[in-house]
Amino acid sequence: MAATGLLPKRAAAQEGAVSKRKINKTKLNVYLDLLLTGIFVVEIEEHFTGLPLHEVLGLLFAVAFLLHIVLHWDWVVSVTRTFFKQLLHESRLNYVLNVALFVDMAFVTVSGILISRTLGLNVALAEDFRRTLQTLHMVGSELVLIIVALHVALHWKWIRANAGKYLFGWLPKQSR
Repeated sequence: MAATGLLPKRAAAQEGAVSKRKINKTKLNVYLDLLLTGIFVVEIEEHFTGLPLHEVLGLLFAVAFLLHIVLHWDWVVSVTRTFFKQLLHESRLNYVLNVALFVDMAFVTVSGILISRTLGLNVALAEDFRRTLQTLHMVGSELVLIIVALHVALHWKWIRANAGKYLFGWLPKQSR
């Protein structure tokens, strides 16, 4: 009987220990960004993977991209509310760049789904429209590459500091 009385206490103690652990959002962002970078580098050029894997990686990238936005949602809401008030110019530029990236990524994702030949959707499109959409999909993905490069440039200090901390923290510190 005494053993059964301990089970609820032990379970409650374990539950409390789990709830006390906080997720390190910065560390999660570093690893998610690394995943996004890896998928992006491989997926941007269909010739690296072949069409079926290119399409699957595109969907995986879209999901990871949405998760990235969810993790930064507080920032999105905060900057949206204060966009025309007192806000640093860099924050406005970052916001506009992020909106452009979101719109372009949404277009590339939707157009990729529409022109997909291996996901099994088989959307009936006129051949001329399909070719136009394929061209726009490629142009949009090249624009994503440019916007992502600008995004990385704007966040370089954060990337450098946190990559050093969470990815390369095991390396010995260099004395200056």
